[in-house]
Amino acid sequence: MTKVPCPDCGRSIAMHELETRTVAQRNDFQTNYRCPFCRSDINDVGDLF
Repeated sequence: MTKVPCPDCGRSIAMHELETRTVAQRNDFQTNYRCPFCRSDINDVGDLF
């Protein structure tokens, strides 16, 4: 199972545990991720691997 560390609280988060929000924009989609433990936003999950 792939886990990423939260940059704020340091807890390990499984990919399926991340809270996501996808917003349709004019030309594409923007997805935001949030830690389910401390509720901080994670800008780019790919950078945490």
